[in-house]
Amino acid sequence: MPFWKQLDYIGIDAYFPISEKETPTVEEAKSGWKRWKEEMVSISTETNKKIIFTEFGYRSMNHAGKEPWESDHTITHLNMEAQSNLTTALFEEVWNEEWFAGGYLWKWFIKHKEVGGLEDNQFTPQNKPVENIIKAHYKIN
Repeated sequence: MPFWKQLDYIGIDAYFPISEKETPTVEEAKSGWKRWKEEMVSISTETNKKIIFTEFGYRSMNHAGKEPWESDHTITHLNMEAQSNLTTALFEEVWNEEWFAGGYLWKWFIKHKEVGGLEDNQFTPQNKPVENIIKAHYKIN
């Protein structure tokens, strides 16, 4: 990329395949980050730029870590544990790395009380168990 030097950060949409499991444990999901972390460390080191996740998040459905970019609205099953475990693993694996500068969560809505909830299997973490995990990591110390 001829313009790397002009950028402050490198933006990556973090929809990496992390796990083939229906409901990966946090530890299983963390091990799925190994390959992707190695690539990001290499890119960050090579360019001397930190990485920002321009989008990250998981749906609350089975196999959410297999193809995390999947937005097929015909999928109807729910899996709050998968969403929570995958999100926890992401925070534990990359959030405090030196090469990492933060990220933008997908998908957060303005009308908080009207979205998400325990019957919603889409990306929003709002009004779902994963919301507390996210709040803990965005907390200002």
